[in-house]
Amino acid sequence: MKRKLTFDIMYVLVGLFLFVSCQHDTEELLEEEAIAPIERTDFKRLASDDHPVVQLLYSRGYEKGTIYETNDHFLAPPDLLYSKDINDYDLSDTGSNTEQAFNTGKLVSLNRMRINVFIDNSVGTTLTTDAVNAITELNGINNCALFFVRVTNANQADITIRSDFGVESSNVLGRAGFPSNGRVFNTVTLNVDALGAFGATIRRNVVIHELGHCVGFRHTDWSANGEGSAVNIPGTSANDTGSIMWHTARGGNAFSTGDLVAFRALFPRALRIDVVNEFTEYDNNEWYVLDNVFVDVFEDGSYTTLSNLNRNVQVNYEIVVQEYNHTSGTYSYYRNRILTAGSNRYYIDEEEEECSAYQGETCTREDLEITYAFSIL
Repeated sequence: MKRKLTFDIMYVLVGLFLFVSCQHDTEELLEEEAIAPIERTDFKRLASDDHPVVQLLYSRGYEKGTIYETNDHFLAPPDLLYSKDINDYDLSDTGSNTEQAFNTGKLVSLNRMRINVFIDNSVGTTLTTDAVNAITELNGINNCALFFVRVTNANQADITIRSDFGVESSNVLGRAGFPSNGRVFNTVTLNVDALGAFGATIRRNVVIHELGHCVGFRHTDWSANGEGSAVNIPGTSANDTGSIMWHTARGGNAFSTGDLVAFRALFPRALRIDVVNEFTEYDNNEWYVLDNVFVDVFEDGSYTTLSNLNRNVQVNYEIVVQEYNHTSGTYSYYRNRILTAGSNRYYIDEEEEECSAYQGETCTREDLEITYAFSIL
C-alpha cells in the first residue's frame, strides 16, 4: 500500500535519524578547482521490476511499484538512494539488524571519520551556504569522531551534494543512501526548487538529515512509517519529534538530546593505523622484517588530538599475504580485536616479510588493513 507523506513544514524525507559530528571549524577548503563536472541533466522514471537490484529491494520489504530510477541511482521511499550495481550489495544480508538503534547496521568505519564533502554549483549560492552551515553544526558536536571537510575538487569528495535537476516532486526535499563496506554513501541530492520555499534553518536541517543517511542513520520514526527494521540506540526514543532524523522537515535547533546520544555512541573516536618496524635480520642474503601494527585513537577525524577511547570498539581486519619471487599468489586471514576503553594506543597484530636469494625460494609479504571498526553498544 502506498503512503502519502505529510510534512510538518513540508520537509519530508531528508532522512537520517541523528547526525552529529565534532567540535571543529566547519570548512577546510582545498584550493584545486573541480575537475569532473556533474552532468546537468537527470531523469526519474519507474524502475523495471526485472532489474536484480529492484528485485532485491522488493525482497527487503519495499512495495512493488514504489522504486524509481535516475541517471545514477534507484530511488526508494521515503528518501533513499541505492546503487544500480548488484555487486555493491551483500546478498546474504536480509535487510534486518539487531545490533544498533535507529541505524542501518551499516555505518561508516571508525577508521574513515574524515569525510570530504564537495558542494556542486548546481545547488546554487543559497543552498551552498546552507550546506556549509550544516557541516558547521555537525563539526560542532564534541565527543563525536565524525569530521567533515568541504573540498573544492570533486575528485577528492567522499560525498557530493548536488541538485536533483528538477526531477523530484515538491514533497521530496532531499535524498541520500546508506554506507557500504564501511564507506559513506557518496551522494546527497537536493530538490533545489522545493527548498527555495523554506527558510535557512529548515534548508540547513535538510542537508544535515541527508548527510546522516550517508553515515548510516535511519529515520527516528522508521517503525511508525513501516520502513523496515532497526533497533533503538540506548538513550534515544522513537518518539523524539525534535530529532534531526524525524522523517518530516522542521526548523529550530539542529539536534535533539537523543541525536547527540546516538552520534556519540556510534562514532565515539577516530582510529588510525600506525606500523612500527620492530626487527630486521639480514644473514647470507636472507632477510626477515617484523612490523608491529598499532591503532592510535584520535578525538575525531581531523586526526590532530590523541584521546582515550571512551567506548569499547571492535576492529575487524584483514591480513593479506602475497607470495612472490619463485611463486606468486595471494590469500587472506580475517581477524578481529576488541579495544577496551581507556587508552589511546592499542596493539592489533603483526606484519611479516621474508625472502632469500636462493633459487626457488618463495618470498612472502603481509599487509594489514582494517575492514570495519565499530562501537560496541
